[in-house]
Amino acid sequence: MGNILVTGANGYLGSQFVLKLLEDKINVDQKIICLDIHFRPEFLNNPALLCIKMDIRSNELNQIISDNHIETVVHLAAIISTPDKSDREKEYDIDVNGTKNLVKACIENNVSKFIVTSSGAAYGYHKENNNKWITEDFPIEGNYEFAYSHHKKLIEVFLAEKRATNPELQQFVFRVGTILGKTTKNPITEYLEKPKILEIKNHKSPFVFIWDKDLVCILYKAITDGKPGIYNVAGDGSLSVKEIASIMGKKNQTLPAWLIKGVFGLLYPLGLSKYNAFIVNFVQFRPVLLNTKLKEEFGFIPSKTSKEVFDYYLKENVNREVKK
Repeated sequence: MGNILVTGANGYLGSQFVLKLLEDKINVDQKIICLDIHFRPEFLNNPALLCIKMDIRSNELNQIISDNHIETVVHLAAIISTPDKSDREKEYDIDVNGTKNLVKACIENNVSKFIVTSSGAAYGYHKENNNKWITEDFPIEGNYEFAYSHHKKLIEVFLAEKRATNPELQQFVFRVGTILGKTTKNPITEYLEKPKILEIKNHKSPFVFIWDKDLVCILYKAITDGKPGIYNVAGDGSLSVKEIASIMGKKNQTLPAWLIKGVFGLLYPLGLSKYNAFIVNFVQFRPVLLNTKLKEEFGFIPSKTSKEVFDYYLKENVNREVKK
């Protein structure tokens, strides 16, 4: 596999991936370089890892890749935000400019593989995608109103340009659905933890889920024997908001889109709500990722369906609450 650099190595997904690398490491001379702005003690104290505290925007990144003869870069560093929680300028600088800085360093140092987690959000939240199974040839039209979605679009446009000008850098772009695992905390789990789950009238708003352990295995396969390309990442099937509420034993609060937009449109500018009107699109027009290409071309079949992933997450959370 050669020497590997992992960005965001201390994060939720990054730390699991690093542990996977350590578990399967067979070459004692192979270097695993972990890049993040802070690290857990067990990583810092592990002699098999070289942990470097560095921002991906750093000018020193090029030298790090050169000095350590990196062959594969796994880019997992990102800021996950929702339409209501966003520092747009900072997020753009880290996610977009940071990725450009990293890719430039990869090209200048003849890195062989660049593996990155994008998102289904790159497709955007649009009426045209409503309840459709989205394949990888759908246009990338991330919403400007949602910084995370827009930035994923900008990153993918940049990566497409580099695929044309620098084909020697093999790219693996994974457009990931909602990640769930034993201890997941993200904007979607926050939405699901509300006493009532918001449902937009006349819209199923399907969710697709991927088990975090499956995603780690997908990233690992990209390093070992996966085929470069762009892949949707999700378990089979989907769950509507109504189905999710039923499984959780919660009531779903069904309201028309125009009413919710009107209320948030009035309250948000006054500081009386943390949600702006775009949150309606975020729930209403969720991209529903079809995983056929992942299975047939990349050669990975997720071990859990979307429903099984959700059931697993729910069971682990119930057990955790009982233990408290």
